[in-house]
Amino acid sequence: MNWYLDAWKRYAQFSGRTSLKAFWMFFLVNCLISVVFVVLEIVFQSTWKIEALYSLLVFLPMLSLTVRRLHDTNRSAWWLLVVLVPAIGMLVLLVLLALPSESNKDFGNYPQNKAML
Repeated sequence: MNWYLDAWKRYAQFSGRTSLKAFWMFFLVNCLISVVFVVLEIVFQSTWKIEALYSLLVFLPMLSLTVRRLHDTNRSAWWLLVVLVPAIGMLVLLVLLALPSESNKDFGNYPQNKAML
């Protein structure tokens, strides 16, 4: 849960790096929360979409975390534009996000809290 909370604390920080584990743990918790909201909407037949509101709230933390993850693989944030390529763009981005970390210092060091790695 620390990875999820750390992403919210650093929601507007687009510099630096995020480890592979921290990114995917946030992604997993985010997906689980979204599924719970969708199920609740179906069960209670909600007229306003709780999951849609949650998705809007989590957009900025997910964007900053994705940028920092790309920095960890020594790629700039411009690689996010690859999702605009029809059919394969999202797949390419997922592969880039799953690559191991590289030790180049161009994009800064990891955060001081070693528990987040």
